Amino acid sequence: MSCVIRPDHAMTTIDVLIEDACRKFADKVALRHKVNGIWQEISYGSLWTLSDQLAAGLLKNGFRPGEHAALLASSSPRWVISYLGILKAGGVVVPIDKELKSAELRHVLSDCGAVVLFTEPPYCDAVLELIPHLPALNRIFTLNSKPRKSDDVSTAKALEALLDEWQNLVTDLAIPEEKVSRVETLASQVHRLLSGVSSASRDTQETFDLFSPVRITRKELTRQGRLLRWDDLIHNAPLPQRHRNPQDVAVVLYTSGTTGRSKGAMLSHANIVSNIRGATSHFKVDETIHTLSFLPINHVFEQVCGVLLPLSLGGKVSFCESLKKLGENLAEVKPTFFLAVPAVYRMILDRIMKNIGAKTLSQLLFSFPVTRHLVTAKIKQTFGPGTRFISGGAALDPAIASGFDRLGLSIYQGYGITETSPIISAECPGNKRLGTVGLLLPEVEVRIDSPDEEMVGEILVKGPNVMLGYYMNPQATAEVLDAGWYRTGDLGRLSSDGFLSICGRVKNLIVTPNGKNVYPEEVENELIKSPYIAEVMVYGHKVGPAAEEVHALIYPDQEAVDDYSRMGGKGLMSEADVEALLRKEVLAACDGLADYKRVRKFTIREDEFPKTTTRKIKRFAVEASISTKD
Repeated sequence: MSCVIRPDHAMTTIDVLIEDACRKFADKVALRHKVNGIWQEISYGSLWTLSDQLAAGLLKNGFRPGEHAALLASSSPRWVISYLGILKAGGVVVPIDKELKSAELRHVLSDCGAVVLFTEPPYCDAVLELIPHLPALNRIFTLNSKPRKSDDVSTAKALEALLDEWQNLVTDLAIPEEKVSRVETLASQVHRLLSGVSSASRDTQETFDLFSPVRITRKELTRQGRLLRWDDLIHNAPLPQRHRNPQDVAVVLYTSGTTGRSKGAMLSHANIVSNIRGATSHFKVDETIHTLSFLPINHVFEQVCGVLLPLSLGGKVSFCESLKKLGENLAEVKPTFFLAVPAVYRMILDRIMKNIGAKTLSQLLFSFPVTRHLVTAKIKQTFGPGTRFISGGAALDPAIASGFDRLGLSIYQGYGITETSPIISAECPGNKRLGTVGLLLPEVEVRIDSPDEEMVGEILVKGPNVMLGYYMNPQATAEVLDAGWYRTGDLGRLSSDGFLSICGRVKNLIVTPNGKNVYPEEVENELIKSPYIAEVMVYGHKVGPAAEEVHALIYPDQEAVDDYSRMGGKGLMSEADVEALLRKEVLAACDGLADYKRVRKFTIREDEFPKTTTRKIKRFAVEASISTKD
């Protein structure tokens, strides 16, 4: 394991930081989530007590300080309690993306060496299938509670006996596979009906495939005491006094992997605490902060800024029910601080503008600056006064930022990555500049390496937020860390007054035959403005040993194309018609770009691009499937 040792900037651990808030605001609401449509609340006092009890339960079950405990579950108060409990037990948290496919899940669990896993019924079977390949994994705890009725326990035992007998009959009588499948499908449907589980609620309730091949594994692990529930872990006992160094590893976060297999970034307590304190100062937030946690909690952006930051201040965290209910939850929660990615802000802006356009009077009032406030006042009232919308995870289209400004809503773009805990820079109240990602956080340094004539070069970062290294991967660590400077792989420029701009990725840079540099992201930002382009990837097509042309892959917005065809009375459009429409759009989009940046050729994709769980296109996967040479 390769680490960079640096002075202790933060002088505390994450759990101690949260403890201060829990003692100061013991009776105040810390976490909120909906159960059966009703908001349930957990106070700071309860948060601290429950995480204490979970830590005590871990230690009682043989968990040792320094060991890794993985979290594979959806955002919830129990996720947060588990996170804090692991840290209190002296462990290292490994948050895992619940959207991972089996191969990548196996890689992460195997690579991190987790001895304990916290999960939920919807993801438990996927883990049980991998048990033979995970020798280090000693115990699995599901975040659901035990059945409260003794009848439920008796029913479960009777059901288990019935399933065993059925398996024996299938084997002894050699029942044809077709009949076995039909009977098991009907039995599963009956089981769901008797359990009162609808297809809509199946993801959040304890339900599993009765006839899954992992049933035997489940039964064996339960018998061995290695598959337990939340209630089995909670233990009311004082925690032993242990000194934890702020430089100790707190979290291992696996990157999404846009360029290949994910690596585990080791973040210390000091890394995360320094970023929490820097963001608190930068955004000028206090105990009145109220976030609506919507992004995946395993990602560092949401984890640090959407959950830990408000909890460190005595603020409030409400968990969003789902993407479908985002609008409804925004209106009822009225958060003061909301984090999302640009795609979500584009969706919000489109919906608002569509509603305005649907009413003639609203459209007319909005079109004149002097009367616009009559429309925007209602919009601001819906979201709540003074909500700060924070955009991260990808570049924010300046058109979206301008659209929010016209609506009187405050949106700030930030820049950060997993390896920097995460925030490097961000716009903030009083310091906004369109097209930039704002000023650097306190104590964070940025250097532009080998700048070109436009002062663009690779962004290097140094500060208390920079990771310790990649877990068990000294080679990868050495490639990005040098004397405390982290190579981001991003291209950018830093203005004389400290505003940082992002231009693209080093590995994506296109060099034209005349030696000009083209940043694909800049061209993509123009193309994606077309209503007929749903997704696009710009890349360099080789036309010489060291020269490339600008080409693009386009996935059309079929619904918009169909609307265009219908409105024009053209009927069903042929492939040639769609290509002609997109060619017109590409030419219009590139009209404002320098000639050497314009797309020379494009290809239409029939399917969406493969993406990471943060919705970024997996360029390496796409490029592997296309020829970039003549």
